[in-house]
Amino acid sequence: MSLLINAVSIVDTILNTPRIGWIQRGIPQVIAESVGDHVLLTSYITLIICNEVKRINDTIDVSKCVSMALIHDAHEALAGNVGNNVRLLINEWRDLEARLFDELGFPEELRNYFREYRYGLSVEGRIVNLADKLATFIRACIYAKTGYDTRELIINYRELVEKLLNEFTDNIGQVINNIVNPILSWCDDRTVTSTLSNESP
Repeated sequence: MSLLINAVSIVDTILNTPRIGWIQRGIPQVIAESVGDHVLLTSYITLIICNEVKRINDTIDVSKCVSMALIHDAHEALAGNVGNNVRLLINEWRDLEARLFDELGFPEELRNYFREYRYGLSVEGRIVNLADKLATFIRACIYAKTGYDTRELIINYRELVEKLLNEFTDNIGQVINNIVNPILSWCDDRTVTSTLSNESP
């Protein structure tokens, strides 16, 4: 199978694979974010962050950033979207994801990119990891604002995002914080909790 046909198959699969966490929280499958939807949002966030970081640090490889973001969940075309409660039961989950990614037949460069992202081996990889968590946080906020109870995810992913922000220091950290902190303010979990409480019967 050619690389392009293989890529089309992967994209078709992840576009039709709902993220299980939303289903578990009562969001109908017809409107639940798919893995492909999540990859697109993560890629946009990554592009914005990396472009801004590039302005003050020209060693950042924006092309690598976006490549990592586009492939960061490609392995779910094989594994499906596995919930966090299951991942916690599997030792060395990241190693399993890397092995699954290798099965997709991507070139070695992309396999290396995936490992950089998954193991946080580069600034670009850490930015994509942050963008991945921020994308989930944003989606949880959007669902909460439309009445679905995603408070637990909002709180958990806010903590994850804040922890990941601390991994970036100096000018890079300042630039990234300037981008991310307004998003955290936009979706204040207390405001969302209040909204949900007011809408409860």
